[in-house]
Amino acid sequence: MRLLIFTLVICVTACALDTLPGSDTGPIGTDVSKSDSEVVDPQPDNGVDTAVPDTAVPDTGAQPVDVSDDSSSQSVEMTYSLFVGDWSMPSGAEITKCVVKRLTNTEEVWVQAIRTVLSQGSHHMVVYKSDDTEERLEPFSCTPFTETLTGGGYPLIITQIAEETLAFPEGVALRFEPEQMIRLEAHFLNYYPEEIVAHGDVFFDTINLADVEHELDMLFYGTPDFEVPAGGTFQTPWHFLDVKDGKKVFALTGHTHQYGTNVEVKFGNSIDDEDPISVYPPEGLVFDWAEAPVAQYEPALSFTEGQGFFYRCTWDNTSNKKLTFGESATDEMCFFWAYYYPSDGYRFCINPGSYADQASAFGLSNIPEQLCCPEHALCSLLPLLIGNL
Repeated sequence: MRLLIFTLVICVTACALDTLPGSDTGPIGTDVSKSDSEVVDPQPDNGVDTAVPDTAVPDTGAQPVDVSDDSSSQSVEMTYSLFVGDWSMPSGAEITKCVVKRLTNTEEVWVQAIRTVLSQGSHHMVVYKSDDTEERLEPFSCTPFTETLTGGGYPLIITQIAEETLAFPEGVALRFEPEQMIRLEAHFLNYYPEEIVAHGDVFFDTINLADVEHELDMLFYGTPDFEVPAGGTFQTPWHFLDVKDGKKVFALTGHTHQYGTNVEVKFGNSIDDEDPISVYPPEGLVFDWAEAPVAQYEPALSFTEGQGFFYRCTWDNTSNKKLTFGESATDEMCFFWAYYYPSDGYRFCINPGSYADQASAFGLSNIPEQLCCPEHALCSLLPLLIGNL
């Protein structure tokens, strides 16, 4: 089973520090997990999205309203919204449900901020830019991170808190194709004594193309190689994954499940750097798996050839079972994701560790300590293997 999980993971997308070397001078990251922006009311349960001016309350099925003549150089033209829900969950229940919906944009649009609102009981919600061609408006059971791990799309935001806003730097935006397909994946765990209703909203704030200087994308980094003994603690060694030359990272957050006590990330000049600089958790904040802080860097962290991130994860397993990598809230994960520009596309990297040895059973050899997709040759081969498992 662990080998299957590893195979799924590595097949993806087959398809400030003042003293920080390689970075512009500026303050270290700050928490941006809470939004100062007005959030419009959740959408009615009609299975469609709306697009409205930033300050308006949407009516059912409303069409985009042009506000491009606003005097601000980075003014929001319109806001598109989608939701996943609603379903009832008894106490103790856990489930992941998805919807696939089409935005109403008839032309290409550029997203400058993503805002999310989650009801009680949410473990996380993943918003994907999806390759699907057909809508699925009714929530259906799905496996967490499937789109991330198998290349059917890629995540735009993976939110773990009640209200979150990811605002991109000025001139940096995410491109949406006409009638962009979006997949919403909502993982809920009802740890309340009473029944809850699961619901999640996402809002995309767009700007005019004339205000766009760079297209952004996402890095998704981590390792599946860990075992946490029952009733014990465990900390991974420091792993290293590089960032391509000329890229700038402006936001980053870590991810574990309920037994995770820390995700630490450091900027390194090379894999041999003996004195990397801490960039996560944000200065003055403590990692909390349930509301993982988001670090935003202003100015962005800048990378040259060979530079990258060191990271490690720590757990305190208070359960009576051994913990390994898995998608359930009762399993564990060790990931962090970052937003960067200019875009070379979505990039997924892992440190396979001991999983590389197990992969030899499938005829796979010479798996590197850093395996990144889509550039590694193995990325295009593994989807064929998955079909035979």
